[in-house]
Amino acid sequence: MSKIKMFSKLVSLILILCLNQGLVKAIQPVERSVGRLKISIDPRMELLSTIQLLSSNYPIINRDLPHSKDIINYFSSFSLQEAVTSTDSLLQKFGFAFDAPVSFMLHLSQPTELEPQIKFSDYLLGRSGRGDNLEKYRKAIKQFAETSNFEIFWNSKIPFYNQILDMTIADMLEKDLIKAMEDYFKETKESYNIIIAPAFRGGYAPRITDADGKVHIYACLSTNRLKDDIPYLSGDNILYYVWHEFGHSFVNPLSEKHSDKVASSSMLLEPIKNQMARQAYANWETVVNEHIIRAVHVRLIELHIDFQQSQKQLDNEKSNNFIYIEPLVDKLKDFERQSNENQITFSEFYPELLNVLDNLLKIEYWKQFDLSFQGPIRNVFVGRLSFVYPTQDLDTEALKIAQNYVIQFFNNNLPLGAGILLADTTALKTDLSEYLIMAFGTIESNLFLKEYASSFPFKIENQIIYADKEYVDKDIKFVSCVPNPHNPNHGMMIATALSNRAIQDIINLNLLGGGDDYILFLNSGTVISRGVYKKNGKWTF
Repeated sequence: MSKIKMFSKLVSLILILCLNQGLVKAIQPVERSVGRLKISIDPRMELLSTIQLLSSNYPIINRDLPHSKDIINYFSSFSLQEAVTSTDSLLQKFGFAFDAPVSFMLHLSQPTELEPQIKFSDYLLGRSGRGDNLEKYRKAIKQFAETSNFEIFWNSKIPFYNQILDMTIADMLEKDLIKAMEDYFKETKESYNIIIAPAFRGGYAPRITDADGKVHIYACLSTNRLKDDIPYLSGDNILYYVWHEFGHSFVNPLSEKHSDKVASSSMLLEPIKNQMARQAYANWETVVNEHIIRAVHVRLIELHIDFQQSQKQLDNEKSNNFIYIEPLVDKLKDFERQSNENQITFSEFYPELLNVLDNLLKIEYWKQFDLSFQGPIRNVFVGRLSFVYPTQDLDTEALKIAQNYVIQFFNNNLPLGAGILLADTTALKTDLSEYLIMAFGTIESNLFLKEYASSFPFKIENQIIYADKEYVDKDIKFVSCVPNPHNPNHGMMIATALSNRAIQDIINLNLLGGGDDYILFLNSGTVISRGVYKKNGKWTF
């Protein structure tokens, strides 16, 4: 046995003895407060991440982080425990994934007790197949936490968790984001919580109502930045979740209250129905909520940051086909005047926003918009996906690297039935007009990309990438989006490079999750260039 392993086992033994003697503190979140906003690493989310990482089938988890690999190595001997196998079965039988497990854990006390603190909602019971499935799952997770000595791992990671929080706080704006939001709506909630879970993919924003009817707002988020091997959450991401996701708790109840009035403008959905569905907004009430919340977000940015950033945010929302947002932004300026002069609340003014939508329906406002795909890259990730991998490369080893990466990424990240995987030769013979396409490989090696290369806003020839300028580094990764050549209303993502060897790890969901149409980078910490294309009917730099 190596000295490192012996030392590790010795530390674990000492911690167990200390725990049994009551010398190790009980598990508590590692947290900071910024005004009324609490930012933490929560043992419940780390425990959930651990179980999901050990699952062989759970797809919505990041197994590539060094932290994730530490977890897998530490707990690998517990991968057959009931909590892990139940995670798989609940996923396969009932689709118990995404926000549902996160919300479930927030109804429980901290490990290792994990006792129910709040009654499970009807939504959670339905997502888990009802019956006593949630109670069985809770007991299985509790057993996992106890038998694996999860608290020992947690305590060993506390310095790491503190580094994550320190770097996150350092990246935030020196603004009281919660106060700005509450002052705008003239309403308050019981608590506001951001929980950072490094191994998560993306984020979830559950709202938990306690036994007294008080609303607790959460955002459970993955990290999206890396510095000195420490992952952290960027200030931009926090700003988005506080002013956008937390905004749902103020706006959604008003849409429910005025549901008949909301429905009166429902024909506005038809022109943007497909574009909204790609972003998981399937009904008009949800689309109304998104438009209003995004409009409020634009106004908060102008009021508390600056006009240029608010305009950039507005343009970004319109590029995502939220075409009714600008008249709502203008109407919110009326609200702000009335709020200052007459102390009118947002909930009192809300029907005026619905009147704006009624007027837009009467004048057929949508007819002035080009509803073809406008980017950014992230909008290719939402919808029915087609992955296209390369088949032609004299460097067969490099080709195999690219193919294996695409196949592995497809299998690990897409739920069963959510997309198709095609060789480039097959893609050329397939109607992909109803798909969002993700094409990988060098332009020459991927015959699908080669077929349409002349229409791209960039060019790659003679080992040179011609983009916003020329690039010759063989290790540079280049990800871009363009309209789907089979259907301009859908998008295509191109993940390319000068060598198929560079295709390895080219998809970084955090890096590509912003508002960029193109990005050139070496790795998640080294971005060379990024930006948006000048469109106006033609995609160009």
